[in-house]
Amino acid sequence: MKHLLFTRYSRTLASAIICCGLLAALSTLLAETVFAINEKPFPPFYVRKVAPGDQFTPFELVDLDGKTWTNRSYMSKPLLLITGKWALRHDLRKWAEHLSLKYTLVADTVWVFNPSSTYFADRRKRSEEAFTTFNPKVPTVIDSHSLIGRSLKVEYDIPTIIGIDRFNRYKFCLESPFNKPGSAELDALIRSHLLPQ
Repeated sequence: MKHLLFTRYSRTLASAIICCGLLAALSTLLAETVFAINEKPFPPFYVRKVAPGDQFTPFELVDLDGKTWTNRSYMSKPLLLITGKWALRHDLRKWAEHLSLKYTLVADTVWVFNPSSTYFADRRKRSEEAFTTFNPKVPTVIDSHSLIGRSLKVEYDIPTIIGIDRFNRYKFCLESPFNKPGSAELDALIRSHLLPQ
């Protein structure tokens, strides 16, 4: 009789332990799911190269002043993205000043910096400090995941200006130093692809 009671008690105890383990695992899974829903999506490892006319890869980047730039919702203006290596910063600032003065009412200009292309690699804080000191005159975002560059397979060895219309369609990518011919070519691209006809 005692043996029978002990066996029943052992089975009940084992069932209780198994149930507790399952509940613990379920609560952990639920917590991870809730965290994943609230967390901003991490850019995928593979990003498809965007062709002209396609919707641009979704992005959400915060500039040095804390403002979020995103193409996930309706954009009120076209977007001009400037990018290139840190060594090109003076040429890029000329582009930034030119675009912000000439097109400030019709397009937003944002400087996108990829720290992995320089000696600032994996040093976001140093990148932010360098740009704050440099004062690029336009909103500047640190694209740590290289999302913009991977979307277009950008080479950072030459100043690059990317045009996205207000419907989030990628329109053009101009690679040029800041000079008169490059400025004229960019003005023509902006007029024909980004401004209302």
